[in-house]
Amino acid sequence: MQTLQKFKDRGLGKAWIPCCALLFWIFLLSCLWGCQSSSNHQVSIQLSTWGSAQEIGVLRTLLRDFERTHPQIRVNLVHIPDNYYQKLHLLVASDLTPDVMLTNSISFPIYASQGVFMDLRPLLAKSPSGEGSLSERQFYPASLRAFTWKASNGRELLGALPRDISDVAVFYNRNLFQKAGLPEPTAQWNWDQFLEDAKKLTVDTNNDGDPDQFGVSFYSKPPLFWLPFVWSAGGELFSPDLRRVILDSPEALQGLRFYANLRNQWHVAPKKVESGGVTMSQLFLQQKIAMMVNGRWSVPVLREQAKFRWDVAPLPIGPSGQSRVGIDASGYAISAKTAHPRESMALLRFLLSRNAIAAVTQSGLIVPARRDVAESNLYLAPGQAPAHGRVFLDAITDGVPTHTPPRWNELIEELGLALEPVWDGQQDAAVAVKSVKPKLQHMLEIGP
Repeated sequence: MQTLQKFKDRGLGKAWIPCCALLFWIFLLSCLWGCQSSSNHQVSIQLSTWGSAQEIGVLRTLLRDFERTHPQIRVNLVHIPDNYYQKLHLLVASDLTPDVMLTNSISFPIYASQGVFMDLRPLLAKSPSGEGSLSERQFYPASLRAFTWKASNGRELLGALPRDISDVAVFYNRNLFQKAGLPEPTAQWNWDQFLEDAKKLTVDTNNDGDPDQFGVSFYSKPPLFWLPFVWSAGGELFSPDLRRVILDSPEALQGLRFYANLRNQWHVAPKKVESGGVTMSQLFLQQKIAMMVNGRWSVPVLREQAKFRWDVAPLPIGPSGQSRVGIDASGYAISAKTAHPRESMALLRFLLSRNAIAAVTQSGLIVPARRDVAESNLYLAPGQAPAHGRVFLDAITDGVPTHTPPRWNELIEELGLALEPVWDGQQDAAVAVKSVKPKLQHMLEIGP
């Protein structure tokens, strides 16, 4: 119960609200796992994951292949499609931690700081050579850095291995650019060009004073949409050691103001009342937004539903001289308490093999973290939109690997509330950041 209390005391107790339902769910899982692990012929391990029906279908096929080639291992798939981390918190607190877990780099520090994940470097060192080998060299360094954690003794641990990378780019409607007489964006465009294009792509077709078509999308949250403007201006949210909030630097404030002014000063992005309950992706599909900042996950829907020509471009270069976006990662971790480290590592090697990552990549949903798949035609898909899909790979070089403090969820909730008046044009960024900084600083200082 001490572990559970730690999670509750750190603000993770919000997962405790639907307590009865979740505990009943855990009880069923514990009974199921207990029954399934009683076989004398197989070692039974658990794999927890989120994912759509399409993703789970691919995963189940992969697991059948794994069990066929590893008959001594049975994998019990724990699919948690909703409230993944709420339920995982309770599994960890109830000593029912799955042997292998899909995690993302944003939530990773919460568990790494509590010693939930095994250090994978010693297991990697024992990985067999040949076709089934697994090494850090096969992955983009930024995706590995997102899963490193410095322990209290100063030792750097590798708590998970990446399956995919998430970053953002500018999706744009090629038809609308052509109609406006604008050249399509290139890797050299900057904030000034981006803004000029957005202005020309914002159109009031019926002359009623309200735009019917906007130049660019606007998301007030999550921060992955506005932080790139802070980073590209030369600012940061935290100091490198994650001990200080530095969002009040002149550079960071410049980035916040530029992003807010897309909606409030220049009116090239829709305000809340103008978008209503329609998402930015829906507005883009309806051709009411010419440019949309979004991630690779938008590709399958656009390939299927877009009735116009579209492509992607990098986010524009900011005052820092760079275009910098966040590099998030999803990957697999092994429980530090697993009774079956060898079998769990065998599953990890299989799920992160070239063939397995290729199977997940075929949907177009992810940017694979394995270089050999990402650089292949399977991912780049010549002949299919986006023609410049390499943009997502190029962004990795100057990107900002996710390094969040353990109290990230609480901290970003407070920051989000403080920035709402900025995004609504009711308060300057400097005032908002000054008001919330002491609270954010306190969250960093009290630690996990």
